[in-house]
Amino acid sequence: MYKFFINDKPLLLTSSSDLGEIYSSIPTETYFGQESLMEKVRKIEDQNQLGLNLICEDPTAVFQSLKSHFTNIHAGGGIVFNANNQLLLMKRLGKWDLPKGKIDPGETNEEGALREVEEECGIDKLSIRNFFQNSYHTYKLQGHRFLKITHWFIMDSDFMGELIPQESEGITEVKWVNFEELDLEKLDSYESIRDVLTELRKSQS
Repeated sequence: MYKFFINDKPLLLTSSSDLGEIYSSIPTETYFGQESLMEKVRKIEDQNQLGLNLICEDPTAVFQSLKSHFTNIHAGGGIVFNANNQLLLMKRLGKWDLPKGKIDPGETNEEGALREVEEECGIDKLSIRNFFQNSYHTYKLQGHRFLKITHWFIMDSDFMGELIPQESEGITEVKWVNFEELDLEKLDSYESIRDVLTELRKSQS
């Protein structure tokens, strides 16, 4: 399955209509290859619907085709845990978020992810445990369409100091939370972030 988040609503590319409970209310269509993929994107952008599950014979081929319609931007992000197994969350523009940002020229995905976590949260003593997954969300800027591909890494930190939010990036609060007790359904966050955390919880169960 591939998940694109468009205006915080999912466009799923799958080979099945069985999506489980999380996406059970999303409309389902079968894609035969003749229809315009961007028409599906515009439909999600313009209409008041929950998203779309697009059943495809070859989801990977459709995924590659859809990517080609956007300018791809690569970002790195961190899912950070401390010695008490608490998760690092930050509030950006009024929403709870995970630290992430654009990869700079010459950086690896790992280097960019570490730098962004350090800059946005005022933290150090970071190490990467493993790569977790990629997430995809689209946006429009000055008439152009962009696809942000975020490479997520699970990280550990022994940092014990004060967390300092990067206010210039719209970040107003950074804190550690108990991930096991975190209510993801009620968390005031973006759907793409909620999806990453939901997949993380599934991987730990």
